[in-house]
Amino acid sequence: MVHAQDDHVGPGQDKRGRIIAGFTLALVIALCAFFLIEASSDARVGFGSLWFLTFLPAYLCALICYVGDRDGTRPASFYSMVPVAFAFIVVAGSMVILHEGVICVLMLLPLWLFFGWLGANMMRRSRRWTADQNTFRSSLVLMPLFAGTLEAQVPVPHDRYSVVREIVIEASPEEIWPYAVSNRHIAESEGRWTFTQDILGVPRPRATTVTGSGVGHVRTAYWGDHINFEERITQWQPGRRLGWRFAFTNSTVQDYTDKHIAPDGEFLKIDTGDYTLTRLSPTTTRLTPRTNYIAKTHANPYAALWGEILLGDVQSNVLAVIKARAEARHRQSDHAQR
Repeated sequence: MVHAQDDHVGPGQDKRGRIIAGFTLALVIALCAFFLIEASSDARVGFGSLWFLTFLPAYLCALICYVGDRDGTRPASFYSMVPVAFAFIVVAGSMVILHEGVICVLMLLPLWLFFGWLGANMMRRSRRWTADQNTFRSSLVLMPLFAGTLEAQVPVPHDRYSVVREIVIEASPEEIWPYAVSNRHIAESEGRWTFTQDILGVPRPRATTVTGSGVGHVRTAYWGDHINFEERITQWQPGRRLGWRFAFTNSTVQDYTDKHIAPDGEFLKIDTGDYTLTRLSPTTTRLTPRTNYIAKTHANPYAALWGEILLGDVQSNVLAVIKARAEARHRQSDHAQR
């Protein structure tokens, strides 16, 4: 006896299909947003905008939850897991398919997780009081356009920040000064462990050279095998202070770190730097580096947190190199005098 095939789709299959549809729709929208921003020259709606960093993940996770739970019967755990799954799908796709740098992705992840969770849970709560579903669906369509248009009217702030570190070195300012000015042939084993260089993979300094001495001359920093940039000297007080203005005359920093975070680009300008040497005793000196930069986004406070980590790690590593070399020189000098 031949039985007719049952074309009925069970509730489990229907729910899975809705989840897949929700994620697919959200990923398509995210990809379209990425390419539209890539093509745009307006920093107010770019990758540093609040629309991209906060509103978009909230909206997309809310959309996934709306499509995946149209009846509003799923538990709270569903709404908590959607932003986690979506964020990691976006991260994996960004790195594998779009070839995004790890720095950009890592800066994005905390915001997309938090605001994705916020959007998902706002969707869950909204089901309790939203009676007019047609109006609700219309708002889901119009909200991205409204939010993007609104932010585009707000001028982008240009905020100045400084990153400062310090270290005490068992050597005199006169012994430290040559290593504050230049360091050749820095070995991979020199310096210290940092999150930025050992986890994120930012190349370590390989050398710093200087042509001549005094204001107007140029120091050139070399990182790894490919990165180099200039530091044009603006202050020269031997044993006391060295100041410079950064000049990124090529794209090597951006090419070998992250393509969306140029050191002199639309979101960021690494501006000036200096070393201050303070004598604490005849044989002890405090060395204080300072890096000044300008952040140009609507999310400057968040960007400044990462600036403190990334630039601070670079400073800490360089300080460790200078400390080790200056103290070795001091010990040799002290031993020779004996």
